[in-house]
Amino acid sequence: MPPDVSEEKRVKRRAKLLELLQSFRLMDDPLMSRVFQDNIPGGQLLATILTGRDDITITKVITQHELKNLHGRSVRLDIHAFDHDRRDIDIEIQRAKKGATPKRIRYNSSLMDANFLLPGEDPEKLPEQYIFFVTETDATGLHQLYVPVERRMGKDWSVPFKDNIHIAYIDSSKADDTPLGKLMHDFRCMHAEDMYYPLLREKVRHYKETDKGVNTMDELMEKYFSEYIKEEREEGKAEGEGNIILNMLKGHEQLKKIITFTGWTADQIRALAEKNGLAVE
Repeated sequence: MPPDVSEEKRVKRRAKLLELLQSFRLMDDPLMSRVFQDNIPGGQLLATILTGRDDITITKVITQHELKNLHGRSVRLDIHAFDHDRRDIDIEIQRAKKGATPKRIRYNSSLMDANFLLPGEDPEKLPEQYIFFVTETDATGLHQLYVPVERRMGKDWSVPFKDNIHIAYIDSSKADDTPLGKLMHDFRCMHAEDMYYPLLREKVRHYKETDKGVNTMDELMEKYFSEYIKEEREEGKAEGEGNIILNMLKGHEQLKKIITFTGWTADQIRALAEKNGLAVE
């Protein structure tokens, strides 16, 4: 009997996805989303290190949390955590600089506030808010691991504007031996054994090395990459792999991941990117 072509394709696709899984880090949405979803200890670790406070007790963690405005325009918060004093914490993982703009922070903050108050509630009940943008490279140009952003008032801008909103950029490429630096090191690790924090190490090991975890990631990655194909079809373009690769490049996917997913060579992808005025990361 002739071989089952569809089964052969399925096996090859799964092999590609498993190979791709090994290259994922916490800086990549699929792994980050699984590791931190409903992970109270993980959220606690992030909140304690990023805020520098020991009085925060995380009670809820949601990944890829969708918030909508009155017009239906939505935003997805990468890691949205809440503590027992109703503090609101948003942690965004941004590999591309253009996704870490001040206006993106402004928009996230506005929707967090808009989705907190019930009709008729006093704005004075708005919670203390933290927004952290963890970036792949230096998004501020200040060459620092941690860059706080503070609103101030007065002629000499010396008086803090006490709106209880705290914003900071964290450049993961500046990892050092501080607790924050070690956390950023772990976010960039591909291998669990190289990570500092046991809590994160064991979660990453679960999703990369156990049958149950790998099966979960297999389903998630199929969904993750099918978004590129879905976008291709919705825009009415040809369904060839070339256009799917263009969507992946526009989404700032790394070269290694595109090679693994499509089977194209680095030179082919770079040529396609150059032809269409896109950058290869």
